[in-house]
Amino acid sequence: MAQNQPFNLFNQSCWNCSTTSFPQDTTAVPPVSELLSDDEVIILSVVCALASVMGILGNFLVLLAVGKNQVLRTIPDLFITSLAISDFSVCGLFLPMSIYAFNHSENEIFAIVKSFLGHTSMVASATNMFAVTVDRVIAIRYPFKYVTVMTTRNTLVGMALVWIISLVFGVLYAPNLVSRMYIALYSAALLLTTMSMYIYIFIIAKRQENRIQNIQQGSNGSTAEKKVAKTIFTVVGIYGLFWLPVLMLPIIINPATEAVEFLKRFQWVQTMLACNSAINPYIYCMRSRKYRTAFCKILRIQRYVDRNLTEHSLTIRR
Repeated sequence: MAQNQPFNLFNQSCWNCSTTSFPQDTTAVPPVSELLSDDEVIILSVVCALASVMGILGNFLVLLAVGKNQVLRTIPDLFITSLAISDFSVCGLFLPMSIYAFNHSENEIFAIVKSFLGHTSMVASATNMFAVTVDRVIAIRYPFKYVTVMTTRNTLVGMALVWIISLVFGVLYAPNLVSRMYIALYSAALLLTTMSMYIYIFIIAKRQENRIQNIQQGSNGSTAEKKVAKTIFTVVGIYGLFWLPVLMLPIIINPATEAVEFLKRFQWVQTMLACNSAINPYIYCMRSRKYRTAFCKILRIQRYVDRNLTEHSLTIRR
């Protein structure tokens, strides 16, 4: 058996901490199933199960709505679709595998597959949010160039790059080929950059709205762009809140001196971060009328659809 290596935070996976090894002269860290108490295992398993069911349903509705409705195939919606795919993989694959890890010992292949799915999906989520933010910056800052720059072809190329980057991260980090702290730094840097860009977006949008407030058509267009930006900003903001405990945990608990306690607490913050993938579809539903209408059509909630369409028709006539 290979000799255990010293614990090093920069060689740890935010999604696979159960594979951590320690020197033989220190206390061995048990598997996740033994690291947690029975009550903690039950609570985490129930949370993962609920998030998995909600996330599978919500993200599947997003994918189905985009597939069935031409109006949901704008450039921002394509990026949202890409985000829904990564969220669906977390809820449909990673969370069920986490439930298994809480209740059973993981073998090496299982741990690598779970780590690959977690890393790939996490990077895809952060990169998709960054991409859709760049799209909003161009739409609000350069509205007349937007149509020629953000074409469907260019958007699909951008989505392909997002997934290539994400898969590369997953392939490199799942089998411990390189330092895993870089994935956290990459995601944190993208998140901070995205939040900064949104501050810029709202400043520009407010200026443009003030300039064209007397032009009805221009004002409506500016308001629509701003509403889309607010919806995506809400998604990014909540994503940042879920990331905060992951980034703060090493500051609160030193992983070098309190490794067992760190890994135990990490199971909680990791689970909460993964559960974020179950929330995004419901943000779209609450914030966007077109998504609410599409979801209701799919779920055959006809009364709401008819009322929504009537209100929309009256708005157009006015």
